[in-house]
Amino acid sequence: MKKHLSISIASILALSIPGIAKAQLYVTADIGGVPTVSGATLENFNEQSPSILTLSGAAHLLTGANYGVAYVPPYFSGSTAAFFGESPTTGLDSSQYVVVEGQVSNSSATLSFATPQHYLGLLWGSIWRTDSLTFYDSANNVIGTVLGTDVPTAVFDGQVGLINTSYVNITSTTAFSRVVATSANNSFEFDDVAYAQVVPEPASLSLLAFGMFGITLLRRRQR
Repeated sequence: MKKHLSISIASILALSIPGIAKAQLYVTADIGGVPTVSGATLENFNEQSPSILTLSGAAHLLTGANYGVAYVPPYFSGSTAAFFGESPTTGLDSSQYVVVEGQVSNSSATLSFATPQHYLGLLWGSIWRTDSLTFYDSANNVIGTVLGTDVPTAVFDGQVGLINTSYVNITSTTAFSRVVATSANNSFEFDDVAYAQVVPEPASLSLLAFGMFGITLLRRRQR
């Protein structure tokens, strides 16, 4: 099952306007999917202190479930677990994963990259509408945000297991150096991150060219 997040033409055309250009974040999601970029660097968070991860507030690494405080591991299906060397290949993730407690203020999990990246993938479990991934460039500017509502396979809210765990692939037209995960609900659980420097060539570039061509024709008619 694969769906794509649609991007508005107005947002695409904004890329061509000096001073207000913003990164475009393209989101796809698969239940049981894998990273869509070959050769990406993989992180399964099974070591004690993953080098790319910084935790603050009530964010932490966890193994297993804690239903009393609503921590539920992402669910493995399809090819995800095998791709990251995890087990079991089907069922609740029994390895270490990241939890961000949304009901505790200033809780976040930050992924930092020594070299700016254009692609991020993650196994996103029990997706809430207010789960948030905020992308920053190397100058600490916000270049875009992906919410739980942007994940096209999500069924909301806090549903667990196969029905609401997706492998989410995000490609940015602007390189990012940091991604911060937060939530306003019970918790944001994720595992099995992939990242790559690949420069995207989105189909929106052809739409942009088409839009600029239309503007040129309109100006000629006005003359």
